[in-house]
Amino acid sequence: MKGQAPLTGIELKDALDNTAYRAMLSGFSELIKSGKCLSVYALDRPPSAPVTGDSWMEKEAVRIIGDQPVLILTRNMSAVKQYDSGSDEPPRLLAERLRLRTFSVASVLQYWKPSQCASRNVELITTEDEKSGIYVKEAVGEIGARMPEQVSMVTDGVLVWSCKKAEVKQETVIGSGGEVRENYSINTVKEELIVRDEEVIKKIRGGIKHNYPVSGMNREEAFEALGEPYEKEKDGDFEQWAYECFDDDGYYYDCYILKFQDGILVKFKDL
Repeated sequence: MKGQAPLTGIELKDALDNTAYRAMLSGFSELIKSGKCLSVYALDRPPSAPVTGDSWMEKEAVRIIGDQPVLILTRNMSAVKQYDSGSDEPPRLLAERLRLRTFSVASVLQYWKPSQCASRNVELITTEDEKSGIYVKEAVGEIGARMPEQVSMVTDGVLVWSCKKAEVKQETVIGSGGEVRENYSINTVKEELIVRDEEVIKKIRGGIKHNYPVSGMNREEAFEALGEPYEKEKDGDFEQWAYECFDDDGYYYDCYILKFQDGILVKFKDL
């Protein structure tokens, strides 16, 4: 983040590695290099840790928090400030644990809309906006036995990522002397934000349950459904995953080719 190493060399999990996410990291890096009072950390419990993920992240967060603001990148659920699991001893999430330690915590969730675009536009929707509740449910699901009365009890806002497209506008201008020139301008038009409806979510859940790819899956969901591909490669604007299956006679054959764009499964072949 301090510019000592190129961000392109940083390894990210497949579920996170996309152009928009790296652009976000680059933006943080520029703020830090320009002297802004900010530290950025990504926290995720290592598989070998003998404690729950949020318990481990709490200890790490307490260790790194100092006198200046700290931005912690973690999964949506760990950023939830309050929820009711319905149990007598509910598991504490990271944001809730830090608040109990009297730290001042601002929580922002992220929502990614499945789409076929290579670039993203991002909008911060605060909890004062009525539609924020829709995106919170999409980001973390029904987080407990009873949802809090106010969205602000769950988070302070949601970053909603969506597609954007650029339109080039051409204009012919005739000058006072009769000369003709062409002016060009780029108008960026944001597409309508569409939240995944329950039908799409059911299809994705069904694909995970029955080990089958479904358009709209992110990398993490595709990995959960099919496991590790035997081959990954770049194919133009796409990231391609190839899978092998075996038949009743025990022979392996190519069975699925998945194509991801901006981290979302946009097309696949069932061979």
